[in-house]
Amino acid sequence: MVKNRKGRRKSTGSMKKKAADKTESDKEEEKIPTPISSSSDESDSEDSMPAGSSVEEGTQGVSRLFSPYRTLGIVSHGPFYVLPNQNSSNAMACVAIGERFHMLQCDRLHPVLVSHAVPAGPGDKGPQTIAHLISDNSLSISIVAHGPKSAPRHVTMYQRTQPVSTKAICDSKHWTIVDLLHLGKIKQSMAGEKEGKKENAVLLAAILSMGKPLPDDGVPVVGNDNDDSDSDSSDSDSEEDKSESDPSARGQIVLLVASRSGLMVHKRIRLESFDSFCPRVAIHPPTYVNKIVIGGSDYKTSKEALVLVNVKSGKMIHKFKCLAKEDVTADVTSLQQSPAIDTIAVGTSKGMVHLINTKYDKLLFTLRHKSKNGNAPRITSIGFRTDGSALQYGIAPMAVGRSDGTISIWDLTPSKDRDGNSLGRTLLSEIVKAHGPGGVHKLQYMPKEPLLISTGTNSNKIVMHLFDSPDHSGRILRQRNGHTAAPEYIRYLHPGAGAGGGVLVNTSDGTDASACQILSTGGADQTLRIFSTVRSVLDKEYSQGKGLEKRAKKLGLENKTELLLPPVTSLASCETRSRDWGDLVTIHKDHAFAYVWSSKRGAQSGPILRQDGWNVSSMKVPPPVSEHATSVTLSSCGNYALVGTKSGVIYKYNVQSGNPRGTYPAAASLKKEKGIRKEAGDIRRTFQALEKKMKLSNRASNIDKEEKDRVQQAAIENRRQAKLKVASHSGFAVTGIAVDAVNKTVISVGEDAKLVLWNFKTHAPHKKSPYALPAAATKLCHVRDSDLAAIALEDYSALLFDCSTLSVVRRFGFGARMDSHTAPITDLGFSPDGRSLYTSSLDRTVRVWDVPTNSCVDWLGFNTAPTSLTISPTGEFLATTHYGKLGISMWSDRSYYQAVHADGAAAMKAPAQMDDPAPLAEVENSEDDHKNALARMQSSANASSEEQVEEEDEEDKGLATAKEKGLITMSGLPPAHWKNLFHLELVKARNKPKEAPKKPPTAPFFLQWRPRVAVDGEATLNPETTKTEEPVKGDDDEWNAAWSDDENDKGFGDDNGLPPTESDAKREREIETADTTVAKKRKVTHYRSQLAELLDRCASQKPIGGKQFQAVTDHIATLGPSSIDVSFNSLCSGMHDLEGGLPLLVLACRWLLEACKSRERFEAVNAYLHRFLHLHSNTLAGIDDFPDDSKEGESDYLLQQREEAVKYITLLRKEQHSSSEALQNKMKNTLCLLRHFSRMV
Repeated sequence: MVKNRKGRRKSTGSMKKKAADKTESDKEEEKIPTPISSSSDESDSEDSMPAGSSVEEGTQGVSRLFSPYRTLGIVSHGPFYVLPNQNSSNAMACVAIGERFHMLQCDRLHPVLVSHAVPAGPGDKGPQTIAHLISDNSLSISIVAHGPKSAPRHVTMYQRTQPVSTKAICDSKHWTIVDLLHLGKIKQSMAGEKEGKKENAVLLAAILSMGKPLPDDGVPVVGNDNDDSDSDSSDSDSEEDKSESDPSARGQIVLLVASRSGLMVHKRIRLESFDSFCPRVAIHPPTYVNKIVIGGSDYKTSKEALVLVNVKSGKMIHKFKCLAKEDVTADVTSLQQSPAIDTIAVGTSKGMVHLINTKYDKLLFTLRHKSKNGNAPRITSIGFRTDGSALQYGIAPMAVGRSDGTISIWDLTPSKDRDGNSLGRTLLSEIVKAHGPGGVHKLQYMPKEPLLISTGTNSNKIVMHLFDSPDHSGRILRQRNGHTAAPEYIRYLHPGAGAGGGVLVNTSDGTDASACQILSTGGADQTLRIFSTVRSVLDKEYSQGKGLEKRAKKLGLENKTELLLPPVTSLASCETRSRDWGDLVTIHKDHAFAYVWSSKRGAQSGPILRQDGWNVSSMKVPPPVSEHATSVTLSSCGNYALVGTKSGVIYKYNVQSGNPRGTYPAAASLKKEKGIRKEAGDIRRTFQALEKKMKLSNRASNIDKEEKDRVQQAAIENRRQAKLKVASHSGFAVTGIAVDAVNKTVISVGEDAKLVLWNFKTHAPHKKSPYALPAAATKLCHVRDSDLAAIALEDYSALLFDCSTLSVVRRFGFGARMDSHTAPITDLGFSPDGRSLYTSSLDRTVRVWDVPTNSCVDWLGFNTAPTSLTISPTGEFLATTHYGKLGISMWSDRSYYQAVHADGAAAMKAPAQMDDPAPLAEVENSEDDHKNALARMQSSANASSEEQVEEEDEEDKGLATAKEKGLITMSGLPPAHWKNLFHLELVKARNKPKEAPKKPPTAPFFLQWRPRVAVDGEATLNPETTKTEEPVKGDDDEWNAAWSDDENDKGFGDDNGLPPTESDAKREREIETADTTVAKKRKVTHYRSQLAELLDRCASQKPIGGKQFQAVTDHIATLGPSSIDVSFNSLCSGMHDLEGGLPLLVLACRWLLEACKSRERFEAVNAYLHRFLHLHSNTLAGIDDFPDDSKEGESDYLLQQREEAVKYITLLRKEQHSSSEALQNKMKNTLCLLRHFSRMV
């Protein structure tokens, strides 16, 4: 892992000397695990970059433009823990999602809390995965067991969402944590200031297993031993370390105590009395104090094994023998306490569920399960229903989760026939394939409610079933699910101009949450899903037809997967006619048909786009492989869909009817014009008859003419066919299609390295087509507003083609440049304004190109290769999918909410390694969660240290410098900072209250009365102060007294408006009796605002680098529009304030003059100048309009300030006019050159 700058500073000779003096034990004690994300792993970060590159220092977690925002589509990875409440709506479910967990509110299954990533233990490589978790709502703590992949070896305690303490339970890689139990609460003595007091704590039991050895060499199944693995000496002493390597015990119990202060290891128990016992699962029966039941297998006999252990004494009390009677080699995989005392359910790996009585060691009965293929599935979880409705029906339901994804519901009440003979237990219902690949991981009934919560091992789904039907079958009440395979193609539902939508939208145009929806297509799961970037409860899967489950069952299929469409390879959407018919068209892998979908209905709704003669039925001959679809697009009107094929032919369809509307190029059958319909009385029949007679009269000459015409037409047809063959993608796959905004031109690219422009109506190629590309094209993205097309090539570069001028205008990442991709480009897209191009590549990077300057302005690096990307219609977010990851990663563009200077910045030498974004909690009116969300927007949950962030901010805040002297530079500030200065009056008018403030009600009796304020809120006067009238003072005296800090000034009393008290009068007498020879104390300088203070300070200092008021410009850039207005307004209050305000106006004019001359931050400085003149225009215009008699009474200083003000206002006017005129001339010259060059093409 690349070290930061702070780490390099510390690598001095003195520190090396100190490090050499440390012993090995001291070094081991210093190894404290710290929370990291999966992307910050040392080995992964080294392998994630292309050859010859390294992570740019100071950019860990964030790039120049983007920072992690959130992850979509990750719901569950299997383990969960239910925190019951009075009812199911208030209950919480703590669900593991990889290296994090989130709390779901059971009323809508929406996340309310998301934890930070679990810390990696010493020696662990790769991302961490949570295997077991327990949560306690009274202490607000959660305890998770985690480790690399499926080998948990560490336990971490969380205080809400923050990891507090981590303990390495098993240092050796032979051991793994197979289960985690909640044993109850205990009292624990506190340390420190509260020594002697006790606090509540949770007692936990971690079950460790050494795994079953292989019969050949005895190497453990779980992991390989590593002699160099690090160990935590604080967790266990030398005797415990010796016990871990002791092969006489293959099972251990580690007792842990978790409290708000931390996590500690209480003791370890070795199962030495049963040395061949390999634990797998355990439970703590409620009525068994200090005892746990552990299930597993005996590796010598390969049969089930069940033991009872007293955790207080550390002894094995009993070894159950009732299971030894079963002559089946199996393992105990699941245990669950039944509502009946002394009765537990035992699930095995051979599909059997045993109900045993633990008190008498007796097997009550056995339930057997078989899958459709005849194999016995593994029992993964068991749950018992305890609600009152089951008792009313006289049933005792038990749910059994299986490894094949099916949930079986049994009635444990023995049924009898008419003769009273027992018929065994009844299978009430089965939920077939409730969870996809990997089967059911865990299920649990809600206490005293007919609700069953279940999760799958790899299904990425959590489901809540409700059992309220008379036949006791369950129906889905709520569910949240995502892709079961990594998504490979994503697009915003209604994209903006950057994705070819043709609509430039932003928040000011009324964009609502309906535009924040991402269409995602998975590879192996064959589904099309839509994810909301605002609320996860709006996520859903598009339906591919009604009754697929029943149809699959009728056809004898295992599940509906075989009836689903092949994986989606590309899609196109258009919202123009979304209310009338389908607005989405998809093509599929190795499939010739295109399908129409409706985003309004959320289903496949519409005709199948196919040619006449193509068979839909799978029982007939399918279309040839050359007709398989490779690309698709929709016209801007939403009426036509164009589908490219492997043979190079482009088919055109009507979206509403599904009928074909021709091909590109036109087919031979469509080239012939339809014959003219002959009607009686048509004059054309008369002309044809006359022509026939003339041919008969001069038959010999007509024969020669017809022969010549035939030869001439054949030559023309041959030339046309040759031109058409050159201008088409004959024999090569069409990799990209686009249609312009007016349905005039069709753009297509293919594997033959050609770009062809077609006439949309006549289906004929453009007269200048084809255009030869430098390499074969793989992707195409078109912007309808500017008519620019970006093309990804096989040589890892991208070019920009201007369809209006028919020329290549840009080439990105070409040659041996540092800013070129080193692997094929997987996807590309434009920003909404068309100024930025985003490209993703298999070299695990995403590049952001600035189109006007043809430069790479940002370079993002990832741990896995991005497979697809899309840009939000507002341009604020970038969404990416990655190889092997189920979630959709979203990145926020920091230039929308803070200053980012990309222009003129140095070229990037290495990509910024990005941290994986975390899912966001979706709860309203929660201050803590909003703070956490904002923190994650700035950086990821496990971002680098504060010093790194400060260094990055210092680098990002650098002002863009002009490459040549005299050039104009922009401020890089958000547009709202300076644009709103022109409309502040409008904003104030809109924010003005519609109603006058109402009179407050009468105050209660317990509120104290304040002086001069009545109980009803009206102001009152003190009768003593109304007896004597105060002399009327002039405006200047009142103004001076208001702004004076002198204690001798009179007339305004105290701040509270009360008359002077006796102490005030005494203080005044003491001042009057002071030494009369001392002059009157000078007034203390009181600045009206921070801007006035900065102007005065900068004026008294020497200029640095020719800039004297640079600090003023930097200060104004940090203020908002309202603060800028208040600061400018406080400089001078009008003509009556010229004595104190005129010098500040002169300093402000000097500052603005210097800012205009520097030509930096051009747009912001002009906005400041506009607001300054708008506020003080009357004062500046009236400076030189005073009559001569009024100037005689003024001081020389004020007259000098008047002259300086007139002088600087004149200079400021000339400078602003000259700079604006120079900018206009440059723009006019540029426009003339562009017009001239466009005419030359």
